[in-house]
Amino acid sequence: MLRILSLKFGRVYRCGKFLFIIALFVILLMNTHNLLASFQRNELTDRRFIGLNKCPACFGTSWCRKFMNSQVTFEMWGRLRFLDFFNVKNVYFAQYGEPREGTRRVVLKRLGSNQELAEIDQKICKRATGRPRCDLIQGMYKTEFARLNGDVRLLTPEVVEGWSDLVHCPSQRLLDRVVRRYAETKDSGSFLLKNLKDTERMQLLMTLAFNPEPLVLQSFPSDEGWPFAKYLGACGRMVAVNYVGEELWSFYNAPWEKRVDLAKQLMDIAEQLTNNDFDFALYLLDVSFDNFAVGPRDGKVIVVDAENIIVADKRLIKQNKPENYDVWYESRYEECDKEACLSFSKDILCSRVTVDHNYYAICQNLLSRFATWRGTTGGLLHDPPADLVKDGRLTALLDECTRPQKQYGRFQAAKELQEYLTELTQLSNTNR
Repeated sequence: MLRILSLKFGRVYRCGKFLFIIALFVILLMNTHNLLASFQRNELTDRRFIGLNKCPACFGTSWCRKFMNSQVTFEMWGRLRFLDFFNVKNVYFAQYGEPREGTRRVVLKRLGSNQELAEIDQKICKRATGRPRCDLIQGMYKTEFARLNGDVRLLTPEVVEGWSDLVHCPSQRLLDRVVRRYAETKDSGSFLLKNLKDTERMQLLMTLAFNPEPLVLQSFPSDEGWPFAKYLGACGRMVAVNYVGEELWSFYNAPWEKRVDLAKQLMDIAEQLTNNDFDFALYLLDVSFDNFAVGPRDGKVIVVDAENIIVADKRLIKQNKPENYDVWYESRYEECDKEACLSFSKDILCSRVTVDHNYYAICQNLLSRFATWRGTTGGLLHDPPADLVKDGRLTALLDECTRPQKQYGRFQAAKELQEYLTELTQLSNTNR
């Protein structure tokens, strides 16, 4: 019976796949003229296509000259507009060229789906006029983004608290860092908000409110060792970041030694974002195989989606001493019927000095047997060699890191797991 069902399912799958190919071929035939036009023109020079016509309700203009000079061009598949139907996240691959440096691959992001971007316009209009539709540019000048004008010296926590995950619990030290490192101005380096032009100030605040990923990349840059993609610039509602490499998911079935090295790097990232010399804790709220990528040359793991990150200032927490601020906080494992689930309290993340959230997120959603993604289970460290299975130490550490059985067990398990993965990596390098 099971065999009959599997055979029927196989026929249905093959039939569906064949029909999909036929449908795609028909669409190609119907859009032949548009296809040819798409290859002949560079849509990245179109002000409307990249959202430049919506500025200052946009993410910046620092790369507009490069866009308008056709230094940025879509790669082949990115030129086919009918494929945008499948590109829900609005992420594109492109080539960026400099006369002396040649071309290199970059990633272009609209920082949201079409629906989310439409909702941005509606929210701006509602803030300005109370109605969902309006003249967007005029509307921006009637919002709180414009009220913080040149007379306001600093960007302060009480103004922006809760606008997005980045500023769920902002400190003055964090906001000064964000303004000082803001890359969409020629006069960066000052933490004074009044030094920005009106349009630059509105763009910064809109980015902070709707998708702060560019500000995370600018405030914690890869050039200083932070594990994020490098921010390059923006034009309208199109942001350019450095291409890192293939997503982590591509390495799910890589050789064991490679997966151990990647797992070690992921635990290193969890440690770095939790404990660093700057006393900023960056907590990853959205952890999945798609949100990390691996460099093709150095094999380095990088966070490529930084929208949902809370930044807690440990110095401020120690200074204000909220209730139980010095009590270690253990994230609670909860079963979930969805993929890449995490359980957390933003307010607790913002009020404790010692938190195990990043270790919990990496272990549960990426490394352990509890990790689920695209219909698979077992995590990145699935199917370990027989000697490690027999030893049992790796499985025990991963389980304790995900579902601790002892009080503060995850803290100790994460430390030991990081050390153990380092040992396994060194051993594999020795045996090469």
